[in-house]
Amino acid sequence: MAVIEERIPHVKEQRPRRKGNRKLVVLLVLFFLIVLIVLFIRSPYSKVQEIQVYGNDMYTSEEIIAHSGLTLGMQFLNVWESQVQKASKPLEGVKTISVERSFPGVIRLHVTEFKRVAFWNGQDGSRAPLLENGKVLRQVDFSKRMVDRPLISSWPNPEMLPDLAKALAKLSPAVLGEISDIALTPTIYDNQRVTLFMRDGNEVRSVVYKLDTMLNWYPTIVQELPKGVKGVLSLFEQPWFVPYSNPGAPIQLPAGG
Repeated sequence: MAVIEERIPHVKEQRPRRKGNRKLVVLLVLFFLIVLIVLFIRSPYSKVQEIQVYGNDMYTSEEIIAHSGLTLGMQFLNVWESQVQKASKPLEGVKTISVERSFPGVIRLHVTEFKRVAFWNGQDGSRAPLLENGKVLRQVDFSKRMVDRPLISSWPNPEMLPDLAKALAKLSPAVLGEISDIALTPTIYDNQRVTLFMRDGNEVRSVVYKLDTMLNWYPTIVQELPKGVKGVLSLFEQPWFVPYSNPGAPIQLPAGG
């Protein structure tokens, strides 16, 4: 019996073909993924259905959208922030635009504009914002909007506007809101002399390169003035106040308020 058993060939045990099954599973998964992608692309959920704009003031939402390069119905996944930034370059008052996606189909544009520091009065009656970077934004007309920044009534040297804008941008909002009008009033000794007419009835005389330091002390300095008395406040090295009612009696004030 032992000899017979030795002559009988052993049948090798066949292992399951796992590699073939795995390949089949991977192919099925890829197939269904492709089907899902095709169905998504053809569905309304893959399209931009709504564009919302936030943070804009100088431009309307319609203007922002028109210059964003985005349109309703375009592919939702084909919206790129870099492309929106590039397309919006013609809007000189826009500093940055960030893009936020909200599924399904909502694109939110968050706009950061350059700070408005004053208004430039045009000879034709238009009113254009002076931005913190020194640019007069003639793309928009603020002639029908509320004046919430100083008006530049006379400025014979436009090349000095960037210096003025830089100084005004450093003022506190409270002080900036107190200025009604600004005029460049150069002398033979200093071409940066400016005159500011304040909303409280006082007149301030200073120089462009000192505005951001001296004028921030204005609320404190005003408290040192005689109550109810209006006049001319000179803010140079040492503050001086000359009442309108008695120009011959100037008042020396403490430096820095």
